[in-house]
Amino acid sequence: MRIAALLASIALLAGCSTLFMDPLEQLREANKRNLQRVAVGNTRFEVEAIMGTERAGGGLPEVAFGRVQYLAAKNPMREDIVPGRDGADYQVLFYYTDVRAKDDKITDDELTPVVLRDGKVVGVGHAFLASFRKE
Repeated sequence: MRIAALLASIALLAGCSTLFMDPLEQLREANKRNLQRVAVGNTRFEVEAIMGTERAGGGLPEVAFGRVQYLAAKNPMREDIVPGRDGADYQVLFYYTDVRAKDDKITDDELTPVVLRDGKVVGVGHAFLASFRKE
């Protein structure tokens, strides 16, 4: 009887494991998984459908993690228009994927860029962004 209750408790806790995970970490992990599905040629609409429009942090539920969480993230975290070496303007969507320092700031090196030209994905990542960016 005790073993059955113990096994049931373990199964219940395993199923609810995301309840104990920082919402910002959940967003980062989801973004990493979803970015693997973004492909060259996807439209912005398709990227937004894959990545979603989730928000995390900045709310009262984060008190459970030992502090009031003022840091907030959203999808995309930000957008830029970047001139390329070829003279074209590229639209860049930045998604929150990493933590480099626990400093309650989200910096550029913690974001992954998705680069679009004429509304379609041409590349993903900082290396790609640096390869065509006009100096």
